Amino acid sequence: MFTNSPNTPGVYIFRTGKTPVYVGKAADIHKRLASYFRKNISTKTRQMVSEATSLEWIETQSEIEALIKEAELIKTYLPKFNILMRDDKNYFYVAITRDEFPRIFLTHQLQKDRIGRIRMRKDIGVDYIGPFTSGPALKEVLALLRRIFPYCTCTQLHKRPCLNSQIGKCLSFCCHKSNVQNPNIKLQKEYGANIKNIIAILTGRKKKLLSELTRAMREAAKKQNFEQAAKLRNQMESIENIFSHRPLTHKRSIHKKHAQDWPKIERIIKSLLNISSPISRVEGYDISNISGTEATGSMVVFINGKPEKAEYRKFKIKTIDQPNDVAMHQEVMRRRLGHLHDWGTPDLLLIDGGKPQLNAIRNVLRPGHETIRLAALAKREEELFIEGREMPQRLDSLPPDVKLFFQHVRDESHRFAKKYHHKLREIAYREKYQNKN
Repeated sequence: MFTNSPNTPGVYIFRTGKTPVYVGKAADIHKRLASYFRKNISTKTRQMVSEATSLEWIETQSEIEALIKEAELIKTYLPKFNILMRDDKNYFYVAITRDEFPRIFLTHQLQKDRIGRIRMRKDIGVDYIGPFTSGPALKEVLALLRRIFPYCTCTQLHKRPCLNSQIGKCLSFCCHKSNVQNPNIKLQKEYGANIKNIIAILTGRKKKLLSELTRAMREAAKKQNFEQAAKLRNQMESIENIFSHRPLTHKRSIHKKHAQDWPKIERIIKSLLNISSPISRVEGYDISNISGTEATGSMVVFINGKPEKAEYRKFKIKTIDQPNDVAMHQEVMRRRLGHLHDWGTPDLLLIDGGKPQLNAIRNVLRPGHETIRLAALAKREEELFIEGREMPQRLDSLPPDVKLFFQHVRDESHRFAKKYHHKLREIAYREKYQNKN
């Protein structure tokens, strides 16, 4: 029934005749379907499998797309076992208020009618998207979308710009008293477009949205509004990036998995680097800043595939006050190399970036540190640039465990750099307004 199913993300549908009786999502369709045909399954699962007369699946680019497709199919078909097998657990919904500047939040809004079907609670002034089966995964998707299409989460208006606006998660005017009282039509339109775009993605209309953004970008370029055209292009690239084979994080299992599989991962990395010496300590580096202000750098450490958070280090950029990612990486690396005796020597450095960042760090390392291997991971195309190799290595071409390890190091360095950057922004923001008062 499932033997020819793929090892890719997607959704699957159990049917009785033509009627869907259960819809699910999976990071690996084949592995997930295999779990339904084991001996030690629950009574409800056994009942569902015995009633099903056919099984089909739909492959998706990523787990994120599978999450959204699953919600779409559950809402369309209302399969009976999706209700029965949830027991007392509720589904998750994205709630969107109908305010002038709509707010977005997560909620449980599952109700059942007399025969157990999903029914939405009708709230005046609120629209819902769902149902979604995973709250943590949905939060992660919203966090990613908020980077592309900022929106407000403030519960009340205030006199000064909020912290979220300082870090690019909010458009500021939407919760600023003076702006709301005297609204700027252009900014209000921009905010509304952000909400509309988020709704389009969460309801499975990503392709249509990308077509609309492409058309708008071309129109802006034709009118020589190159700043708007560049903004739209960046939004499209960001959407493609988060949907392109991106795994949803399952942090506890991934830490454990990397540690267990490290000998295998290490062998493949050594082959990529064309070396025979052991790789134990891998360090990841990233830079976080907004227009050069409050710039920070991060160093995260993985030993035998496992993160060693006690050895993480953060850097406040001291010598560059303009947006220059390459120069900031060089400053961080010079300072890092000054601590080889007390922090230890890395076997591999993984830099966030592409060829420019790789070359910049190579110039800092050489000569004198030939035993330290170097690679850079570019977010946009998920390509690994390796020292000594002309062409990059696409992560998708690597075994899943190795791909996930590189992504884990990259994501952890990004998280750590951003966390420190936000802290510095918050301190600067408070000091600014304390001085004014």
